Amino acid sequence: MKLLIHPRGIFTLKISRSMVRKNIVYAVLGFFFLYVVILLIVTFIVASGGHDITTSFTTALTTLGNIGPGFGRVGPSENYSFFGDYIKWALSCAMLIGRLELYTVLVIFMPWFWKK
Repeated sequence: MKLLIHPRGIFTLKISRSMVRKNIVYAVLGFFFLYVVILLIVTFIVASGGHDITTSFTTALTTLGNIGPGFGRVGPSENYSFFGDYIKWALSCAMLIGRLELYTVLVIFMPWFWKK
């Protein structure tokens, strides 16, 4: 917000009285936005099957974050059997992405990784 008010200002981010370098801040922001984008994509895939937004979002969140039961139809007393096949495939991919971490999966699909 300070940067919006003072576009030419120079500001530093400090955690425990030590400065945080810009490349670390950009890496954390990149990870966060990549996580949110994948979360929204999986949410829209689940919602395309005709499910409500609570079920869609918490299903995507629980599979991507590997955190347990969600809300709606995927609560603690329900399972994922009512989803269609393409939704189950998307949720399985989201579970792998969440378990292996985002950057690891992203690197696997980069061409320079496979050249050696």
